[in-house]
Amino acid sequence: MRKIGLIAATTAASFSVVGIAQALTTAEITQGLQTKTTGKKGTKAKPSGLTLDITTTTTAKDVSKNGEYATTKAVIHFDKNLKFNNSKFPTCSIAIVSSRPETCPAGSLVGKGSASATAGPEQNVKVNPGIEAYNDKGGKLHLKLIAKPGEFDSQGILTGKLSKDTGKYGNKLTVPIPAKLQNNLGLYITLTRFNTKISNKKYKGFNYATSVGCTGGKYKFGGDFTFIDGPYNPGTDGAFPSPGLKKFGPIKVTSTSKC
Repeated sequence: MRKIGLIAATTAASFSVVGIAQALTTAEITQGLQTKTTGKKGTKAKPSGLTLDITTTTTAKDVSKNGEYATTKAVIHFDKNLKFNNSKFPTCSIAIVSSRPETCPAGSLVGKGSASATAGPEQNVKVNPGIEAYNDKGGKLHLKLIAKPGEFDSQGILTGKLSKDTGKYGNKLTVPIPAKLQNNLGLYITLTRFNTKISNKKYKGFNYATSVGCTGGKYKFGGDFTFIDGPYNPGTDGAFPSPGLKKFGPIKVTSTSKC
């Protein structure tokens, strides 16, 4: 963290001399969504458990701009033939996930993954934390970032919430990005890749994600992503987001997987 602080100070000094880069727009961002399901298609009478693998990728078309903006929220939409049995699984609170995840009830760890991020206008800081996904009450899914040995501090928790969706989608997972994972000590953090793989392991006869049908041979997925950039000017209270920042988006993307 000390090194991040030194980089942030250097960055702030350079901004004071050369000014702030021009704000980005949605046209300058390439947002990706890749989805993969493993398992047989089921029916309402006989649901079939699935492994659900979701990867999002984010980059500025001018890659040198990565580290100058951040994602503020991601919403992932799931095909209406995909159902979740989160209420059937053990839960673990964010307080326990944050401090003592090894004490979470067996079965509450429902998936794992990995992420990549870069911070700062020169992309001075790059991290590749692991991810553990824990089920919680109220449709919550805690995505715990785990720093790799030797990397800068990249720990934190993103909490998504499952809720009902409309149209061709049955459920959606809404994931606000915490402010400290948008900007750290004056450096924007661009999440360039985020992968979570939900296991098909059963708990008391239930799978976390299941198929109850298949329409047109494919499961349909969607994603909505919003962003923020602009000068970091926290003022006397160190608050973030700070005045003058520009929010833009959403960028909407779709994906499919065979069923």
